[in-house]
Order: sequence, then structure tokens, then C-alpha cells
Amino acid sequence: MAILQLSLISMAALLSIAFGIRYLFTKTFMPYHATVAGQPWSELTPGLQTVILGMLRILGGGFNTYGLALLWLLLPLSRNEAWASWAALTLTLAAVLPTLYVTVYLRRFAPTAKTPIAPASIALALGVVGSCVSFYR
Repeated sequence: MAILQLSLISMAALLSIAFGIRYLFTKTFMPYHATVAGQPWSELTPGLQTVILGMLRILGGGFNTYGLALLWLLLPLSRNEAWASWAALTLTLAAVLPTLYVTVYLRRFAPTAKTPIAPASIALALGVVGSCVSFYR
């Protein structure tokens, strides 16, 4: 069970870090943002572009923080420290539930927007299941 838990938590962490890096280094908003906004990046004012890029950088930092926190938790998780499973679960719910909510909300607003609902759902499932595996040892 320990290997399963560590594997699931590791996958959640790496998925989050991958998204974090993507959002930190993007030069424009994502294609689904253009769909929701109803206009391409090039038509936004420079001020609005700056605000959006700032928000994307904050999101990227948050995704990386969550992913790195999970990676650090692998140490106490591997030692079966019960608090670490609760910490991983709490971090997952706090970081990924709002992300999933927004991706669903944007899709409902603009149904043709290809928001990352599946990756957010996968990250949530990996983090929750990975955290909860230790409760059944």
C-alpha cells in the first residue's frame, strides 16, 4: 500500500508542477481563455494582457507550490507518519478543488472552451486517493 500511495501522490505532484511550469512561462493566455473571452490575445489591451499574465504567473506558482509540497511529503509518508496523509489530503482539496471548480465554471459559460477539466479531475483523484490509501492500512 505504501508504494501505491507514494506513486499516486508523486503523479499528482508532477502533474501539478507540469501545469505550474506551463502557466509560469506562457506568453499569452491559453486557447480556452480566448474562447471564454470571445477575443484573441492580440486584441486585448496591453494593460489587460499584463493583468492576465500576472494572474497566470500566480496560478503557476500555486501549482508548483502544491506539487513541491506533495513531493516533500513523500518523506514522512514513506515513514508512515499519519499527519502527512492528512496534510496531503488538505493540500489537495485546498489547491485542486478551486481549480476544478473554475475549469467547470468556464466550460459552462463557454461550452466550446476546451478547459482542462480532465487533468484537474485526475489531479484531484490522484491526490485524494493517494492521501486516503494510508487510512486503510
